[in-house]
Amino acid sequence: MSRIRLNNDKRDKLFKVARNFRMNDTTDSKLEKMRQAKEDCDNDLPKFFEIAKGVVQRAYPIEHCNTLKYFKNLYGSPCDVVAKDSCYYFAYTDKDQVDENGQPITNQKHFDFKLNGSLNGSEYNRDNDFAYAYYRDELMANDCNPDIQIEQADNQNNPHLTKHVDKCDKFLGFSSHNDNDISLAKDWQEKYQVDVIGTSYCRSRSIACTYDEFQSMEKMLVCKSNLVEAHRQFVKGVIADMNDVKGVLKEMKYLEGGVEFVNEFAQSNICDEAQIIRSEGMGLTIYNPQNALERIMARRKAQPTREEKIAIALKQQEEYAYKNIN
Repeated sequence: MSRIRLNNDKRDKLFKVARNFRMNDTTDSKLEKMRQAKEDCDNDLPKFFEIAKGVVQRAYPIEHCNTLKYFKNLYGSPCDVVAKDSCYYFAYTDKDQVDENGQPITNQKHFDFKLNGSLNGSEYNRDNDFAYAYYRDELMANDCNPDIQIEQADNQNNPHLTKHVDKCDKFLGFSSHNDNDISLAKDWQEKYQVDVIGTSYCRSRSIACTYDEFQSMEKMLVCKSNLVEAHRQFVKGVIADMNDVKGVLKEMKYLEGGVEFVNEFAQSNICDEAQIIRSEGMGLTIYNPQNALERIMARRKAQPTREEKIAIALKQQEEYAYKNIN
């Protein structure tokens, strides 16, 4: 039986099989870190919101809000000063720090519990990165690409990026005019809102809180940011691995070699014979498959922490000193 040469169509098929495996590779420490970060959000964000809710209701007691709602029902829009909100300005005064006039310094920041809320404490920043990371599985199941902004990080403002971002935003329920429309975004926001008294957007008057409460809100931002960063690192690892896979497949001549490489890449037989016909032979490769596999395996391993690196270095120093003494 003659050897079957690889063409672009067969290379694409092999690449897609390898990429599908790589996107779901449970041995990847970065994938596990991303899943753990999402679990942390599920566990901790409701707790942070309960703290925020306590701060808000201390400033705007429930009975006061109910009274104002009662007057609104009687007198209409002139008394329409109560609304549900999910973003707040919190502030605490640090009596141990004073400004040039000797006055205690007040620390103020905007904390947003919306699905696309700012991750840096700015009211005017909208950031969909958290939404893409948190609902990644749901987006992918609906033929959306939640990784697109990471994949196109060096190629912003192109039609391909815009098309996929628009598709993701539509599925999530965001729009260019109102981030409070439908679907997941609305459902999310309804879980994280409380009555606030005021007449401006975000009821932007700052609400007094304690230092510990303020720090809890800072941790809320960190919690969301950790998921965003874990998502970014996972996708970057996938991109690096798939660039290596693409390089190998590009240099191969025969289908058998491509199938063999992809199966070795997955460390299992993921190429179904019904999908890709096997045969013998592999052309000479400039792009070394073994080197590519070694790089890929190294990227999947969890990297040692700073403390572990220090411990390793100390152990190496002790071993070196012992050898010199003896």
